[in-house]
Amino acid sequence: MGSAREHRYQVLLVDLDGTVVDYARTERGALHEVHHRFFRMGRAEFLARFHAANEPLWAAYREHRITLAELRLERWARMGALPAVAVAFEEALGRNVTLFPEASAALRRLSRRFRLALVTDGIAHVQRAKLRRTRIGGFFEHVVIAPEVGLRKPDGELLHHTLDLLEARAGDALMVGDSPASDGGCAQAAGVDFCWVNRTEASPAPGIPVHRTVTCLGTL
Repeated sequence: MGSAREHRYQVLLVDLDGTVVDYARTERGALHEVHHRFFRMGRAEFLARFHAANEPLWAAYREHRITLAELRLERWARMGALPAVAVAFEEALGRNVTLFPEASAALRRLSRRFRLALVTDGIAHVQRAKLRRTRIGGFFEHVVIAPEVGLRKPDGELLHHTLDLLEARAGDALMVGDSPASDGGCAQAAGVDFCWVNRTEASPAPGIPVHRTVTCLGTL
């Protein structure tokens, strides 16, 4: 599909994890630290148990069935770990943050043509640690971290809040993210076009409109 510059967009609402930050590598590094410090089970078993606990809890969070505070502790409690492990993991996520190779250059280029705002879900102090370490915060006019404003993806109000900060209209904006469910759902609920950053060439999610598709930020 066409690039953002071929359209009317004035504002890009950009997701963080999986879009700008290589979250798989970031999480992998953090889990390596936590496994080494706190667990005796084999690495393969540790990773399997973590993902079996973590992914359903994030789905429950998006569906408003649990809070973020509950998620942070419960994913480790299911592995028999104390809250200190949750703290260590969150600190390790900040230390291990890794951007996609094209991300900084792409944000620099896009920030010269569009107004950028970062719209991210997740644990606020972890997300801010990632921004400090990667030094990408300056590309964005506003950084909106959903829990800080009492919202979560895919709530459309999250994008309405961001657009209000920018004094911009939904029709002028493009949501850029890697998750059709979270980012695309958020855009759909807010009446904002959605650009899917589909790095893995996955199949589209049913019921989520996709207005543009790119394989990385460098082609936006």
